[in-house]
Amino acid sequence: MITPFAGGCSCGAIRYECAARPRFSWNCHCRDCQRASGAAYCPVMYVPKTALTITGPAARYASLHAESGRLVSRGLCGDCGSNLFILADLVPDLQGLWAGSLDDPDIFRPQINVWTRSAPVWSTPDPTLKSLDTAPDETQFGALLRDALGH
Repeated sequence: MITPFAGGCSCGAIRYECAARPRFSWNCHCRDCQRASGAAYCPVMYVPKTALTITGPAARYASLHAESGRLVSRGLCGDCGSNLFILADLVPDLQGLWAGSLDDPDIFRPQINVWTRSAPVWSTPDPTLKSLDTAPDETQFGALLRDALGH
């Protein structure tokens, strides 16, 4: 992946640039992500917060307890409503970036499909990716992090 990379909202009010590779990326098929995205899943990658520079007005965050029971906060542009960010208790030092907010969405490379038990029947998760019925356990999550870093 090329770094730095950048993205932002539809109206251009909020922009971001990231100077690091994602720690992991996935397609989340949980009902919360379906509702937030208006689609079958949320494609998201998580990057170190320290590598992210955000300009423009502060994103609006809405917090909820996700299907996993963990707190998740989603950040969107207060002007145009574009989904941009995800903060998850699971990874407090990382910030999620919605793939659709990237200037070049082709740089997004999901590693896995998660929460596929919630995937709607009209959507087929990418069969070339490993899939989990729910969230990864600690061992599986550790493997995701190692794979993303090339270890």
